[in-house]
Amino acid sequence: MDYVKVDKITYKQYINKDWKNLVKTGKDALKEGIDFYYLQVRMGIAYYELKNYAKAIKYFERAYYSDYENELVQEYLYYSYIFMGRYGDARGLAGTFKRKLKERLGISAENPLISSLSIITKHDFNEDYQYNPSDFEVVNQQTILNQSFYNINLLHLLGDYASIYHGYSNLRISSSVLSSDIDLPSNFEEDIIQSEYYLSFNYQLGIGTNLGIGFHYLNTNYSALDPNPVTIGRWGGSNVYLYDYTKNSFVGSFTISKQISIIRLGTAFSIANMNDNMQLQPEGSITIFPFGNSKFYTHSRAIYLIDDNGYTALKNFIFKQSLGIRFSKYSWFEPSATFGNMKNFTSYNALIANNDIDGVKQRYEALFNFGFSEGRFNIFIKYQYNVKENIFEVNGLQNTIEYTNQSIIGGLTWYFKKY
Repeated sequence: MDYVKVDKITYKQYINKDWKNLVKTGKDALKEGIDFYYLQVRMGIAYYELKNYAKAIKYFERAYYSDYENELVQEYLYYSYIFMGRYGDARGLAGTFKRKLKERLGISAENPLISSLSIITKHDFNEDYQYNPSDFEVVNQQTILNQSFYNINLLHLLGDYASIYHGYSNLRISSSVLSSDIDLPSNFEEDIIQSEYYLSFNYQLGIGTNLGIGFHYLNTNYSALDPNPVTIGRWGGSNVYLYDYTKNSFVGSFTISKQISIIRLGTAFSIANMNDNMQLQPEGSITIFPFGNSKFYTHSRAIYLIDDNGYTALKNFIFKQSLGIRFSKYSWFEPSATFGNMKNFTSYNALIANNDIDGVKQRYEALFNFGFSEGRFNIFIKYQYNVKENIFEVNGLQNTIEYTNQSIIGGLTWYFKKY
């Protein structure tokens, strides 16, 4: 086998769209040290047509670095990045395209003020888990009656390599409180209103490498109406509130990920001060695309959460396993399971900050995302089944009870420019 023969055979296989045999011929040639520009291009196209985009990227990148001006290679590499979910790499590459190629591919030369808008809502359903004390028991316990969550997010693309993502959230919780405090009634309701602002900055450091920095601010108001208000003074004024106060919490996070062929490695670290404690949370993750495309993938995430109240530091190992199944070009299904004590827990570069009253011990999720208009309009719905733990006191002794919580999360995302 020599250069002339390999060139002739692979060209014929390319013309005949004999992709599997083209790949075989190319591999055999490379083993014998025969390599040239158009062999790289043809093998990239063959893998692309076989929908193995990870392998296609390997050969298109080699060809691209040999000739930056070949628009055929540029186009194939651009779409290979997109079909592997490597949007940052696709954006960076598109920034080098000439105007006519951008126009032909429908790539906007300018970034809009708002690149995407997301609206999310969450509603929870809890089983009744309040402790029923006997006549001789003194109980301190807080149980959730109902809660709701609303969120709006905006994405702004900055140039070819950076983006800002930020949003506002509002959480409302009503809970029942059993108290032994002599200054409080034995049974009353507490209302929590939490306003949140999230901001993250993402930057494409290089091919396949992304850096993210996140910040989450939580402003939490706690209030309780007196169930038996006392009339004060001649004109009948009353002390309506048992208490009304506000706490502020902060979360900072950074993430870095690296895509290597079919594997994406990630690491993250967050620091927070939720619920008057200090949290440190290092983690690592690995995502595998076994077929070289995003039709099926596995995502494994390992977290070590340290929750320090100033006296003791609780150390919890948390593990999450997800599977992704793409059932159409822009729609997918993602089931997942998470195990470990997820109290004062953060995720997604501090986008989610869980400062709930009770910790989650197990979580099972099913996410459906439906994409329309070439993926520019998305509707998603997620079901969560949580096993939670409530900690309470009976006659001064600590007790725990596990209960189930179910959540329905739904939302819409409009992409005015996706990549």
